[in-house]
Parts: sequence; structure tokens; C-alpha cells
Amino acid sequence: MTLIVGAHPQNPSLSILARRREATARLRERGLAFFVYGAGSQTIPLIQAGVLHLAGTGATPPILAKAAGLATAVFAIGEPRPERGGLLVPEDSNIRTLDDLRGRGIGLMPVSWHTQFLAAELAAAGLAWRNVRAAEIIPATARDAFLAGHLDAIVATDPLYSEIAARRPVRVLAKPGEAFSNRTVFWGPTEVLARRRDAVRALIDALIASDAATRADPEAAASLLDGVNGHSAAQWLPALTARPWGLAAPGPDFLAEQQHHADLFARFGLIPQVDIRDTVDASHFAAA
Repeated sequence: MTLIVGAHPQNPSLSILARRREATARLRERGLAFFVYGAGSQTIPLIQAGVLHLAGTGATPPILAKAAGLATAVFAIGEPRPERGGLLVPEDSNIRTLDDLRGRGIGLMPVSWHTQFLAAELAAAGLAWRNVRAAEIIPATARDAFLAGHLDAIVATDPLYSEIAARRPVRVLAKPGEAFSNRTVFWGPTEVLARRRDAVRALIDALIASDAATRADPEAAASLLDGVNGHSAAQWLPALTARPWGLAAPGPDFLAEQQHHADLFARFGLIPQVDIRDTVDASHFAAA
């Protein structure tokens, strides 16, 4: 059976790999094919429906998948991503600290790392989820509401961050990196990972090679993304040059952060309490 790998605009590593023709041809020989779709928020339902077998997202969806009763595991992770952008407010806003966000509206990308990032920042500032009016809003609509002055704050990183900043002066109230490492993660159903170890390893090798090529020539990689999610190659380039590239095995530090944030989600009433120790599988790197 051919394994379907999901590629969406919020995961540049897979989006770029899916557009490298020679690499995708080699992966087809190993029983892997790509499904390119428009929004990372659809990854969990696509896995639930059996459309996707392997996926790449931020670190939050695997926690939400566990809370939804899915048996999945992370088999590879990226380096921490500081990102350009973060939690934005208008430059002329009277919101100067996280505490000033009490009762304010915050736009988050649906089913994404934005929730994990904001939860970690609120907790670090001594705030609870109920203290703010955080809502999942598709990025284009959140952008429009923020630019029109209807939305107090928005979590946005490149290329959306640069697009917003070019149209309205903004201040970055908090950025990923301290309370939340903001890693890209690659994951899939545990049954698939156990049964198709060869294919999983082939995808890891292809991603490592593709990420190395992107690091060496970000302009060429940006050209592959020209038009993706409505952004030009020039708009994609800052995001590609700012982020780290490369994969690693998910280790104890990553698992500890995931469990800490799962506990935080439960405390905030976002999900039930879950034990995520079975949501990480580092064995695919060990087999290299």
C-alpha cells in the first residue's frame, strides 16, 4: 500500500519536498506519495479519515490527537524555531504587557502551535486562558480583522507577519522560543509507523536532504513555494532564511515539554487530562 504524506503551507519542509520532482520520484519507488492540501488545521481529520498516513505540523496537533483518542506518535522533530513575528499588537496600542491582554481578543490559527504558544506565554505571565478572549480564526480573516482594528492581537509569523507589518505598524509582544520551543514535528498513526518502518525512514532521509538543500539555497527553495498560500517567492524567502533546518529524533526534553503543555491545556480546560508518553517514537532515527 502506498503511504500518503500530507504537505500543507504551514509546514515548509514538506511543502518544499513535495515540489522537488526527483525526490518525489524516488519516494514513489519506496511506496510514498504526497497529498498537497491547503490548511494544516485539517491534518487530524485527514488522519482520522485514513486519507493521510504521515504528516508534519507544529507540536500542538499530536497533543490534540491524543486527546481525541487517536493512537499516533511523533517520529522526528525540527530544531526550536524562534520565528519572525509572534504575538502581535498594533504599535499604537495601549497593550504593553501580557497582563494588558485581559479581556482582549486574540486571533489564533486553528488547530496549530499558536494555541500551545499562547497557553505557555499566559501561564508564564500568571494568566489563565479564561482571562483572554482567544479564538481560532482562519489566518486571512484574522489578518483582515486585525488590520481593520477589530481584533486586539494576533499570532502571526512569516510570511503573514511581514504582510501585516507592511500594512500596519505592529509591536511583537511575545515571540516563540522561551516558554515554548516551537518545533516542527513529523508524526503518524502508530500502526503505520510499526508496519512501514522502511517507508518512514525513507521519508526522514528525504527530508534531511531537502532541508539541507533549502539551507544551502533558500532562494531556490522559495521559488518552489511561489504562489503557495497566496504568497510570492519573495514573501516566502524571509521565513525560509529565518528558520532552522534539519531533523532530529524526539528526545526526553521534547516529550517533557509536550507533557507539560498537555497538562497546561487540561488546566485551562482546553482538553481532558492525557498521558502522552506513548506519543513519541524515536526508534526510526536509531535504525539509521
